[in-house]
Amino acid sequence: MTSDDMPDKKVNCAAKILMQMANSRSCTLNLGERLEESQAMNSLETIHPYNEEIRHCFRKEEVLRYREPERAFSYTAVDGHKSVVAPLKRRSGKPLKKIRHHDILKRNKPTHFSLHCLVRDAASRLPGGVGTRDDVCVLARDSQFIVEDISDSQLNKAVRGGLDRLHNEDDLCVKYEREKKKSRWTYLHRDRQGEDFEDNST
Repeated sequence: MTSDDMPDKKVNCAAKILMQMANSRSCTLNLGERLEESQAMNSLETIHPYNEEIRHCFRKEEVLRYREPERAFSYTAVDGHKSVVAPLKRRSGKPLKKIRHHDILKRNKPTHFSLHCLVRDAASRLPGGVGTRDDVCVLARDSQFIVEDISDSQLNKAVRGGLDRLHNEDDLCVKYEREKKKSRWTYLHRDRQGEDFEDNST
């Protein structure tokens, strides 16, 4: 089931608003152009925090994602593209991975929400499915399940560790590449379908 399949009018409205963001400048530029602009501004991020309305829209989708953790889910990325993330547990109810608590996560988070989830969800929302680690940090801050007053260094450290672990999974959802002193992370499950994960969710 994807966010399009959910009978929640508010979420459908949220998705439409997010899709309208596809015309924003940071979403229409490719990563190389975004990197050039960020370097000109002496910034580590190639995207910037979105307004509260956009964050609110994402959080509505985030609630649905963790309401049915045994299903794959489609987020609306910040470029308006639908981007798929894998199920979090088998249909039997058993988690696919052991859930570990992390200091940057709230204690009242959903049962299946982990650092892996935070980082994977953020990476799935990158414009064009591509960005820097700092871009993943920007999007990770949109989550309602992280501690609000964590420092940038705390978040950066957590995201770095999360990306490294995701990069070492059997079925990679992110890929790290470095070329000419420019590094980037690519989200690989962006165009998958829910049924592509059936073997992992039964």
